[in-house]
Amino acid sequence: MSTIVHSLRDYRPPTRAQQFAYAFSLPEGEGPYVDASGNTAEIISAVLSLVNSDTAETEDLVYTGRLTLTQSFLCFLSQGDYGRGCRMALPLCAIRRVERLHTRDTIFALSITVWHGMQLVLQLNALRPSCDGFCAALRDRLRAHLNEMKQLRPFLQTCFSETLVGQENNDAQQDEREDPKADVPYLQGLGIKFGYPGDPKKLKDKSKLRLWRDYLLVHGRNLTLLRYPQFTRLVQVGLPNQLRGEIWEVASGSIHMRLANPGLYQDLVTKHHGMSSVSTEEIEKDLNRSLPEYAAYQSPEGIETLRRVLVAYSWKNRELGYCQAMNIVVAALLIYLSEEQCFWLLDMLCDRLLPGYYTQSMSGTLLDQKVFEDLVRQTMPMLHDHFVRHGMQLSVVTLPWLLSLYINSMPMVFAFRIVDCFMAFGSRILFQVGLAILKINGEELLTVTDDGTFISVFKSYFRSLGDSAYPASQDPRRKQITRFQQLLVVAFREFGVITNETINSERRRFREQIVEEIESFARRSALRNLQDPGRFSKAQLALIYDHIVESIYRARNAPPSVAAGEHVEAAPDYKEMRIDLRTFRLFLGEIATWARDEYVVSNGLQERIERRVPENGVVPLLFNYWDREKRGTLSLQDIVTGLDEIMFIDGDVAAATEWFFRLHAQGNDKLSKSQVLTLSESLLFMYRNEPGDEHLGPISRLITQAFELSSAETTNQ
Repeated sequence: MSTIVHSLRDYRPPTRAQQFAYAFSLPEGEGPYVDASGNTAEIISAVLSLVNSDTAETEDLVYTGRLTLTQSFLCFLSQGDYGRGCRMALPLCAIRRVERLHTRDTIFALSITVWHGMQLVLQLNALRPSCDGFCAALRDRLRAHLNEMKQLRPFLQTCFSETLVGQENNDAQQDEREDPKADVPYLQGLGIKFGYPGDPKKLKDKSKLRLWRDYLLVHGRNLTLLRYPQFTRLVQVGLPNQLRGEIWEVASGSIHMRLANPGLYQDLVTKHHGMSSVSTEEIEKDLNRSLPEYAAYQSPEGIETLRRVLVAYSWKNRELGYCQAMNIVVAALLIYLSEEQCFWLLDMLCDRLLPGYYTQSMSGTLLDQKVFEDLVRQTMPMLHDHFVRHGMQLSVVTLPWLLSLYINSMPMVFAFRIVDCFMAFGSRILFQVGLAILKINGEELLTVTDDGTFISVFKSYFRSLGDSAYPASQDPRRKQITRFQQLLVVAFREFGVITNETINSERRRFREQIVEEIESFARRSALRNLQDPGRFSKAQLALIYDHIVESIYRARNAPPSVAAGEHVEAAPDYKEMRIDLRTFRLFLGEIATWARDEYVVSNGLQERIERRVPENGVVPLLFNYWDREKRGTLSLQDIVTGLDEIMFIDGDVAAATEWFFRLHAQGNDKLSKSQVLTLSESLLFMYRNEPGDEHLGPISRLITQAFELSSAETTNQ
């Protein structure tokens, strides 16, 4: 439980470079390009327009915005509201040609042709030196990515959009694609064989595919896709089943991770085949509870596919490993994505889209629950007051909504529509939809006074999402509007003021508060689960716990000056509140003065005291002595039991001496000569900071007497 606090404590606001990468769904580290001389390529104003290669006509939509060059991408963001604007993140390896257009001296324009033949025109609105500098930097980066262009063709063949746009007879090809035995080059999910949720005719999949094909022909596809206003509208009406996985990849940015790491997923699967860990054991428990209503997960093929993705990710991200609810989300994604696609999208979900959601602590989910409850208070105060007055826990229903992206709450065919919008527009969608659900059911909820009825209201509502929202209407068109369509309208119109910036601001506001609450709860839980608290009071146990937590936190964030010279073992087992030897050194330095060295470390204009435990045999001896189960780590119970043995000796020199001898005897009845020498070294180490040298005489006499006693016993024998 303490890992919740560490997760929130470890949070660092994203840097400007990270904010830029997040805004364009780029891999980590992609920021404005800096050349070898340390000069940053300017972010300059530009006007973007498209030329349709079929008609040689410039598209009507022309956008003014900011153009940025990174290490591997050319990015453009139009001014104003994104929903009515344009965004582009174009990989440099996908650019085939760049040429300067013959324009007037006062206008500097570039024509860019991408891999798919789409032609962009960028008019740079800056001074001539800035334009020349930008073009020089672009030329250098394009040369650096020449070799990557060779990898582009086989990668693009894995994208369904290549097949979709290349079709001459769309309807005939559609029938072929519906045959699961058809040999297709692109990556596909389990849905191609086991079917997709919902009725394709009611979902109008063929019509949606035609609309998307028209959009992709003009605005690029997969790696070169431009996000124009029409993109937003097409996502909101629902993605066609076969294109859904690829659009999720593009919108989230995971497609760039897949391109940059070819073969990594398969290497993880092969390398760790048959290996077990705590995470793999937990995965096995949940496999058969993952969307059992879907046919694929009632078959060995579906279960094995799910197992491979979860296990591979648990080895890639060993600290996170696996946690419950991850299996539900991955099982859903695999309906539309191949294993490799799903693996990288899961990585993006855990790392960026929903940080802290799929961890042992679920810190991100708990934080967002706080944010959601406060948004309810702001937007629907009457409903919020009703919940508080009757002691109804909103988190009982809303926490699963957020954690499973609504997949485990409403029919999958509707939940995937929400996932479509979430991938394209960010986490605000989860909050907007949740608020809309409460708004629509507000009148009924005001009559509810207990949690059981509270839950049943939403279960009934979710079952009726396919029904007419206005069954009594005389207007046939209005009567055809479903309750789910009504839900999206309320979410986007009435709660459209809630943006991703709003959510991030609220998260910052509640982070410190939730740290305090969870820290207190985690401490109580850990102390309550102790089998033997020894002779310690509750206050003393809490103090021991706090020192352990602080040591784990310091071990996670130790600066190089602290870790210098130390042998770093495997990371502490945060799931079970177990610590390794490195963390134990830090813990010991907090509770025992003999176990610490203090020195000043400069940190800019400030100075701070760093404490570290010097290398000495007594610390590993103590660690191994307390590790009675020989697991290589210590639990809270191990530390409490160990401290209890020595903290209550109360000046009994004989008992203290006996304990110290047992520590060095390593389970034997007697000490060998080498162990006596080790014992003396431990004593010298523990008294090293004492003033004067009075301790040297007693230690020397101890060694002499021990050797004399040993010689006498040997002679008698």
